[in-house]
Amino acid sequence: MTIDETTTLWDLTEAHPSTIDVLVDAGLRRMTDPDLRRRFGASITVEAAALARGMDPNDLLARIRTAAGADGDAGVITADGSGTASSSATAPPPVKIAGLVPCPVRVPMTNVLEDASRTFTADTGLSVDFDLQAAYVGTEWMEEELPDEPVTADLPDVFLSAGFRLFFTDPRFRRLRERDAFADRSGIGAGNEFARANELTDPEHRFSVVGVVPAVFMVNRTVLGDRPVPQSWEDVLTPEYENSLALPVGDFDLFDALLLGIHRRFGTAGIEQLARNMYRQVHPAQMVAGATADDAEQPLITIMPYFFTRTITERSPLIPVWPEDGALAAPILLVTRSDRPEIQPLIDTIAGLPMSRVLSRYGLFPSTHPGNDDFSAEEHPLQWPGWDMLLSPDLGTTLEQATARFERVIADRHPGVSA
Repeated sequence: MTIDETTTLWDLTEAHPSTIDVLVDAGLRRMTDPDLRRRFGASITVEAAALARGMDPNDLLARIRTAAGADGDAGVITADGSGTASSSATAPPPVKIAGLVPCPVRVPMTNVLEDASRTFTADTGLSVDFDLQAAYVGTEWMEEELPDEPVTADLPDVFLSAGFRLFFTDPRFRRLRERDAFADRSGIGAGNEFARANELTDPEHRFSVVGVVPAVFMVNRTVLGDRPVPQSWEDVLTPEYENSLALPVGDFDLFDALLLGIHRRFGTAGIEQLARNMYRQVHPAQMVAGATADDAEQPLITIMPYFFTRTITERSPLIPVWPEDGALAAPILLVTRSDRPEIQPLIDTIAGLPMSRVLSRYGLFPSTHPGNDDFSAEEHPLQWPGWDMLLSPDLGTTLEQATARFERVIADRHPGVSA
């Protein structure tokens, strides 16, 4: 194989295992793990890896070629540019799809994508390398491996993301956005009634919202006493419910949406009251499984994804409440590069009706597809940050300040305990 600056680390190490040591010496310690090498190395080029580690790409390339030449491959280009490459033709790069998706839909989404990939490869001859991870894995790998000045080729061809922090607060992605590296190729257009009512279509036509993760209330009647069942976010933020809320602090994307939504409507005072009203952190599944009619230790109100309401039994003391002023929601984004028109059939699959049904029926996540009417905008009102906030250059600062204010109040109430 011809080794140059555009060779991916996965292709390189598969053809020349001896280069793994060179990459590790360069600071890419993840390359020792075969699974991480496949997942992350397939989207990282030699040039991007060098720049991410502050190295001259030519220096890293020379070391890699030397190590690869030791394998005895006559097709390797040596450091001085000589060599006997077996063919001057370069095979098209594989299609790379990366995803961080909510747990309830990861497996069925993977199944749809597997079927579509087999058909796509049979029709085009292009291989597809995809990996849908649970959203809690986080985007650290992409943040770490992306160079300070990335180009479009450093990115996966398609990215699915449950949340917005990476694409809208990282300055590198903002620069890519300004250079038109992304384009809305979903074909969803204005979407369905739910999408139109909540203005979910990107006015700049760069990102696609294929669905949302809505946060609702789960109210415990055992703990409620004679207090009224809260029906709105304004209710939840009253002093009456101080020290009564369980919040999804560990669900970073949903918690980001919660903080931004509260800050947008109620300002700093709303963030402070949210912190004062927090009782504890708890995973929604733990809350649903642990609540019993005589368990007064449970929180009064848990803010959780709507999906978990389907696990409530008839004997449960829990009451699901979709806020009358709208569930706060994190968007499920489809982010596609503006180049490579040949992969449009795969984009059509990800943005298509079958995948839309997976979101709305497996995850209870409202979808934006024009053919999907599983959620009514009237029956399921929504609040979310909105494009004016997401596209603002001040988004990162706003989020950091809201988070810091929330944590400061928590620290004052519970010294030594962080949110």
